[in-house]
Amino acid sequence: MVQQLVEAHYEEGRQDRCKRWIYRNYVQKLMPMSERTFWRYMGMQVEENRKETDERQLRLW
Repeated sequence: MVQQLVEAHYEEGRQDRCKRWIYRNYVQKLMPMSERTFWRYMGMQVEENRKETDERQLRLW
């Protein structure tokens, strides 16, 4: 959800729409978290983790 918010509002090349601005004006108001946690979420590769989890689930059953 955090990555989707950033994708929707981030404009590359604009200093007034940087990722830190998005964190302060959108993310922090919707989901109270530290800036460090925000950057951790931004570094995650969500799609790859979903595929790995789905494969492991199928192996269990």
